[in-house]
Amino acid sequence: MRLVPIVLVISALECMRGVTVSPACKCISYESSHTKVGYFTSPNFSQPYPDGIHCLLYTFVGEKDEMVELTLLEFDLQAPFHDSCDDAVTMYLDLKQPAVNEYTKPDAVLCGSIYNIPSVHYYSTKNILMFEFKSDDIRSNNTGFQGEFKFLKQDLFSTNGDLVSNTNCDYIIDSKGKLRRGKFFSPGYPSFNKMKSIHCKYTFAGSHNQRVKLYFKKVTLKGTESSCISSRDKILVHDGDSIESAVIAEYCDTESLVEVFSTGSNMLVQLFAKTIKSTEGFEASYEFIDDSIYPSSELSSTEPDREGGSTDLGSPSVVDCDRIIRSVNQAGQPTVSGNFTSPNYPNPYPANIQCRYTFIGKGRERVQIKFADFDLYHPTKESEECRCQCDLNARVTDKYSRSGDPEFSSSDTHPFCCVDVDIVEISTIINGESADVDDFCGKAESQMVMSSGAKLTVTFMSFGALNGATRDNRGFLGQYNFVTNFGIETGEMANDSACGFIYNSSVTKSGTFNSPNYPGRYPRNTECHFMFYGFPEEQVRIAFTYFDIEGIYPCLGNTESDYVEFSNFRASVDRKLPRYCGGNKPRVQISDGQFFRVTFKSNSMFDATGFDAKYQFIDVSNADETHAPSSSGRNKEKSRHKHNKGRSTTVQTPPSSAADETHAPSSSGRNKEKSRHKHTRGRSTTVQTPPSSAADETHAPSSSGRNKEKSRHKHNKGRSTTVQSNINNQQASDSSAKTSGGGGSPSSTSSNGICLSCTCIFMCMQVSWCFFASSFIILAASIVVIDIVVSSRSSYRHVFLICSKLISIKKSYCSI
Repeated sequence: MRLVPIVLVISALECMRGVTVSPACKCISYESSHTKVGYFTSPNFSQPYPDGIHCLLYTFVGEKDEMVELTLLEFDLQAPFHDSCDDAVTMYLDLKQPAVNEYTKPDAVLCGSIYNIPSVHYYSTKNILMFEFKSDDIRSNNTGFQGEFKFLKQDLFSTNGDLVSNTNCDYIIDSKGKLRRGKFFSPGYPSFNKMKSIHCKYTFAGSHNQRVKLYFKKVTLKGTESSCISSRDKILVHDGDSIESAVIAEYCDTESLVEVFSTGSNMLVQLFAKTIKSTEGFEASYEFIDDSIYPSSELSSTEPDREGGSTDLGSPSVVDCDRIIRSVNQAGQPTVSGNFTSPNYPNPYPANIQCRYTFIGKGRERVQIKFADFDLYHPTKESEECRCQCDLNARVTDKYSRSGDPEFSSSDTHPFCCVDVDIVEISTIINGESADVDDFCGKAESQMVMSSGAKLTVTFMSFGALNGATRDNRGFLGQYNFVTNFGIETGEMANDSACGFIYNSSVTKSGTFNSPNYPGRYPRNTECHFMFYGFPEEQVRIAFTYFDIEGIYPCLGNTESDYVEFSNFRASVDRKLPRYCGGNKPRVQISDGQFFRVTFKSNSMFDATGFDAKYQFIDVSNADETHAPSSSGRNKEKSRHKHNKGRSTTVQTPPSSAADETHAPSSSGRNKEKSRHKHTRGRSTTVQTPPSSAADETHAPSSSGRNKEKSRHKHNKGRSTTVQSNINNQQASDSSAKTSGGGGSPSSTSSNGICLSCTCIFMCMQVSWCFFASSFIILAASIVVIDIVVSSRSSYRHVFLICSKLISIKKSYCSI
C-alpha cells in the first residue's frame, strides 16, 4: 500500500511558521513525521496547469538528522524566452529553517522540458528543502511536473574516516578495526558545497601485506570536451600516500562503476574543483584487501559466474581450464609476462568447452595480449582467415544511422562472422561494464590487444563438430604482459598523469613516439600526453609517419571522435591549432617556443591503430636555411609572431623519406587487418583521406577492400574529405610562400584556388538540387571563384568556411 502524504494548503503566515516570498504565497507542506516517501505534483497534473499562479511554495521538512531527496519524474513548463523563465520552479536547497523571502538566493531555476533542466535529482544540505512554482498570465498547454520525495539519513553520505584538524575535507582512512571497508564522498555530496575553490585529500593507509581497492560508484564533474589536463575540476588517484606518488587514474567528467587497485598498501585521492553544484561530485567506496585472501588461480569451467553466466555448448566436457592471472601472485612475486594456452595445446583441444582467462593488474598497469599461434576449427573453408566483430557491427550500424548516413547497413561488414563457431572473445571493463574488444576465429592473424583498465578477460569456446566432422586443430598459444608504459617505449613517464611522457632536449635531440599499444589498436577511454621540453633557443618539430585515429573531422565530442591535439601550453587548449582524426595525417607541427604538447584521447566506443611520429629539437639560434628564414626574414618572422601568436605550425609535411617508411607497418597481414578494420569498425579511418602520393602509399594499406571502402565512404559521408585535403594543400602553399619570403606564384595560387572553388561549386550544385535554389547558390560560388582567380587575394579559410557550411547543409537535409 503506497503511503499518501498529508498535504496542507494554508496561509502565508502559517506556512511552517516561516516567512514566504510573497504574502500571496500558498504552501504545500510535507513532513517526515507523516511519511518518509511520497509524491508531489503541480496543480491539475496531468492536465495543463492554471495560469496566473504567482507563488506556490512546496515545503519539505525532515528530522534534524535527515536530508531531503527530490526526483523529478515528469517536467513540462513553458520554454524559456530570451533566457528568462516566465513559468518556473525555483529551488532552495540550503536552508536552516523553513523560510524564504525575496533576499533568499535560489540554488536552481528550472523551466522548459525535462531535457532542458540540468538534473532530475535535487538534495537539501540539511533537513529542509523548499521550491516555488509560478506561472504567468498566458494560458499554455504544458502539463506541469510530477516528482517523488524521500527523507534520508544524512549519515548515508558521511565519509568513514578521521577529518584532519584545521581542514575542511582532508581525511585519513586506515585499515584498523571496522574501517577495513567503507565509503567516502566529495564535500556536501549529493547536494553541493559552498566553498568557491575545493581541494580535498583522502589518504588510505593499509598494513604492509594489504592493497587498497577503490570503487567509484559515480563521478559527476563539470564535463569538458577537452582533455583532463585542461580541466579545473578533476580527481587524481595516486599510487601511494604522497602527491609525489605516480598518478594511476584521472577523472574529469562523468564516470561510473570504476575500480582502481594500488600496488602497495597506501593510496591518495585528490579532488580539485572550482565549485560543486547540486548532484556534482563523487560517491565511492574503499576496501583494504589482504594479499593472502586472493582466490585460487584455478576455477571450475562448468560453474556459471556473475560476468559470463552459463553457456549452452551441448554436452560440456569436464575440463578445468579457467584461470585468474594476477600481476602479483599469492607469494607476492610479480608475474610481468607469461603464456596461456588452449587445453591440450599443441594437441587438438576438446569440443564443447568454455575456458575463461582473467587478467588482473594493479596501479597503472594495462594487460597486453598477443597470440603467437592461432588455429581454431571452422566448418567453412572461406573463413580460414576470418576475424570479425559481430557485436561491434551492430554498434557501428547504429552509430551511422544516428549520424544520418542513409546508405550504411550491416551488410557492408565482413561476410564471415565468428557466429556458432569455435571462438576466442576478448573483453575489458569500461564504466563498470564488460565491453567487447575483439573476436578471433579460424586461422586469424592476431595483433596486440590492450585493456582499457587493469582488467581483461579472454574467453575461449569450442562447439560440437558439425556433420560428424572431426577436430584436429591445435588451438592457440597466447602471450600476456602487464605493462605500465602503455606500450610506449620512449620518453620518461610522468608522475602527474596516468599516461604522460616527457621528452627532454637535454637527453636526446630527436626520436620517435607513438600511441598506446602501437602497432596494435589503442585502448579505449584512454588519454595520454607527450610533453616536449627544449632549451630556450630551441623549437620542437613533430612529423607523423603513420596516422589512423577513429573519428570524423573536426573531431569534436558531438561526433564521438577520438583525436590528437597540439598545444604550446602545458595545461590549456591552444585554439589556433586544430584537432586531427581519421586517416588525414597531420602536417608537420613546429612549436612557437621551447615547449610543445601532443595529446591523444580515445572515447569508450571505437578504436583504431593509432599513430607513429618523430620529434626533433631545432636550434633556431644556429638554424640553417632548411630550418629557418634568413636573417632579415627571421626578423620579420619574429615580428609576425608577436602579432599572430605564432603561425609556424602551418608548415606542410615534407615528402616521406626512406627513414619514415621504416615506422609504418607494411606486411601483408597488416594490410589485411587494416582492410578488415575499415569494414568492421565502420568509419574509423575512412574520412579525411588526403590525396595519395608515392610517399603516402608506403604508410597506408592498399588492398582493394580498403579502396572500395574509401569509395563507399566518399559517397556516404559527403565531400568533406576532398575539401579538407585541398585546404591542407593550400595551407602548405601559403606556408611555403611565407617561408621563402615571397608572395608565391600567382598562377600557382590561382590554380589551387580554382581547384578548391570547383569543389565548392560541386557542393553548391548538390545543395541547390535539394533546395531548388540553384541560381542563387551557384552565383555565390561563382563570385568566390572570380574573387580568387582574378585578385588572388581571398583567404582560403573563408572559402573553406563557405564550403563547410554547404557540406553541413547537405548532410543535414540532403541524401545525395
